[in-house]
Amino acid sequence: MEKRILLVEDDADFREVLIRALGRAMASEHLVVAFVEASSLAEARVRLKEGGLDAALIDMTMPDGNGLELVGEINDGGEGSPIPTMVLTASLDTSVAGGR
Repeated sequence: MEKRILLVEDDADFREVLIRALGRAMASEHLVVAFVEASSLAEARVRLKEGGLDAALIDMTMPDGNGLELVGEINDGGEGSPIPTMVLTASLDTSVAGGR
């Protein structure tokens, strides 16, 4: 049975890398996964309202807001049925991680 995962990430190249890496990992466990892509929080909200999603992987830093806001909306059932969510974040800016 196919599982549908919403992937919310504004960087198209990083989305592609995630889809390939996660797809391979899932396939090695004999899991069939389809990724539903969204490049903004607004687009993610549309995908959520369309329904049929089993989980969401959400970037925390999006151009139109904070991904944690969307997680709250999902958990509250404001954008359809609540689904398991995971938040990811990455930054090449070392000052964010306290580096120099």
